[in-house]
Amino acid sequence: MISGRSNSLNPIGTFTQLVGGRKQSAVCYGTFTKDIPDINFRLRISIVEHEGDFPAHGHEYSELGVVLGGRAIHILPRHDHPLEAGDVFVIHGQSWHGFHAARQLKLCNIMFDPRQFFGNQRQLETMIGWQALFELGPRAQPPMQKKERLQLAMPELTFTTERIMAMQEDYEKRPDGWQASLYGQFLILVTFLCRIYGRKTKEQTTPLLRFARVISHIQDNLHEPLHLPILAQLAHISVRQFQREFQRVYHTTPVNFIRQLRLREACERLNNPDCDITTIAVDLGYSSVSFFSKQFKLATGLAPSVYRNRRLEELEKQSRHKLMIESLGKSRRGLGDKNRKPDSKSK
Repeated sequence: MISGRSNSLNPIGTFTQLVGGRKQSAVCYGTFTKDIPDINFRLRISIVEHEGDFPAHGHEYSELGVVLGGRAIHILPRHDHPLEAGDVFVIHGQSWHGFHAARQLKLCNIMFDPRQFFGNQRQLETMIGWQALFELGPRAQPPMQKKERLQLAMPELTFTTERIMAMQEDYEKRPDGWQASLYGQFLILVTFLCRIYGRKTKEQTTPLLRFARVISHIQDNLHEPLHLPILAQLAHISVRQFQREFQRVYHTTPVNFIRQLRLREACERLNNPDCDITTIAVDLGYSSVSFFSKQFKLATGLAPSVYRNRRLEELEKQSRHKLMIESLGKSRRGLGDKNRKPDSKSK
């Protein structure tokens, strides 16, 4: 199968899209510019149908897919597997996928920028199902076993479909507050799917799902000492095997991974001028403020106080710029209304 390339000039392929209950032909480019052009709200929801083959392709954005009906073979970099109603999958940017031998495949595609929608959702990252669906699943090597993939039962698929249809209605009709509504509904859907997957991990003991429990434990306990023997025990493997498997999946050591998570959390907290640096160090499990400051400077090149001051200045500039853009937009709309000719019927 020829792999489609994602660029703004050459389309990847065409597909049938359901809009307002009607079928229409649509084109996929795989780029933010063409597929999700609004830089302030990079989310698009589509109900699509496929017959036959759709070329293997990559895209800049992430994609949450829910199979609503029909069948196909899902083409992925390291393996192919059947798709049927109830299957849920996530494809992140820089990866690729396609469909082969699709038969009445009906699919909900939610295309989004994870930085916009998940950037500050730390609670999601503590969920076992999140780690399995959004982190470990897309990068699984070797491929996930069938019992490791998320497959919705009929009541779960019915609930999911209802949420999808409500989201699509907001996306198509765009009533007042539609973006806020979509944002909230998207997070509700994601949380629902992660909870289902989380329950599944308690019933299964496969390597991927055990690792999901470990990462969830790390995310939920960054303020506590995290020892390798305990983490390895959660994964039901030896410390040496745990270190080897962790390196293979995350391309870093467990110690570095934990350090990066703590420093990321510290960066976010430093954006709040009311959050004391000593409190941040203690909350994130550092033995002293001086040790925290040393680790932070090694990672960022800046002392925590200097980083905070620069970030606050950047945020203030961004806020002023946003207000200026909004003000210009209102002024242009006002001029447009003023210059618009009165309707002859109103005379």
